[in-house]
Amino acid sequence: MRHASMRWSLLLVASALVAASGYAQGAVLFYDQRDSFPGADTGFRSPWNAGAIGNGVPMPAPTGRIYANNDIIFTTAAVRIRLVNFFGGDPFGRLVFAAGNGFRRTGDSQYQLPLDRGNLLGPVNQPGVVVFGTWVGSGHTFGLRAAANDNSLTASAEARADVEFRNAAMVNLVSGPSPVQPNLAPYLWGGGNIDPLAFPNVTFSWASGAVTGARPIIGFTLFGNIASAHSDRLLVRTTLSILKNGNPFYTDVDQAFVDWSQFDSTVNRSVSSVGDSYTLFIGSDPNNTLYQINLRVQVLHEGYRDNFASLAGTATLYDQTFSQSFTVLVPEPASMIALGTGLVSLLALRRRRK
Repeated sequence: MRHASMRWSLLLVASALVAASGYAQGAVLFYDQRDSFPGADTGFRSPWNAGAIGNGVPMPAPTGRIYANNDIIFTTAAVRIRLVNFFGGDPFGRLVFAAGNGFRRTGDSQYQLPLDRGNLLGPVNQPGVVVFGTWVGSGHTFGLRAAANDNSLTASAEARADVEFRNAAMVNLVSGPSPVQPNLAPYLWGGGNIDPLAFPNVTFSWASGAVTGARPIIGFTLFGNIASAHSDRLLVRTTLSILKNGNPFYTDVDQAFVDWSQFDSTVNRSVSSVGDSYTLFIGSDPNNTLYQINLRVQVLHEGYRDNFASLAGTATLYDQTFSQSFTVLVPEPASMIALGTGLVSLLALRRRRK
């Protein structure tokens, strides 16, 4: 067996089911409104528990908080922001954005989370967490608003909400493949020859072996574990190609896949073995005809935006090619026997004629 080429990358996932962030992620902040007067404090912090950042400044951390504090009775201090121009993301540039942890105190203080990816605001004081998928260069905009309305002599007004960006989850290879290569051993003689008289048909099969992949849950600092807002595919492919005297002769491609949809919290998914069989006829080939058989086994991760809306990129988890060759050749002893038999027949014929 000769390995003509070998390219492979095998990533193993241990018992941990939460994806770690390997890339910086965030967005650029712009203020659409920021009330400022003595006794009021509004802005957007990043990290969420640090100081406010300025207009047009990239988030220095994946987390942030919009806030409005007001201690002047019968007044309202409001702030409205938008987050655009995302950076970081997974190797395909995909991000998951979450907003929530809304809080308000005193009077008609209120917060609003993003309604969509177009800068619209959701319902006032919306409970829970909203999650969106986005990506670098998408042009999406996330808007948030907080307003602190003070109508109390004894308590200050406050409104706030948190946000966080994380990379979309990548698929990792947990187990497999275990390729089954074409078995020529039953046909071979002399190390690398096949007798076309003894074996005019050479039948063989191949397979990838089963494969299991994992798409971890994303670990958010502020919101806990959330499944990816994008979709992913684990694809297994075998490509069997045959060259005859260096020229393409036959190709067979077989593949299967399994999918993770948006917000699918299943971690491990498996793909059954793929492959095929083929019978190669060499009975009419002349001696010294050379065949090369190449089996390529690939495991690929296809990352999609949203719920299979568009392909974001393809990552190779495993790629290996197995090559073997043989020569069509009648064994020499058989050739000599055939020649001797022919000579004996020729001599007998000449004697009869005499």
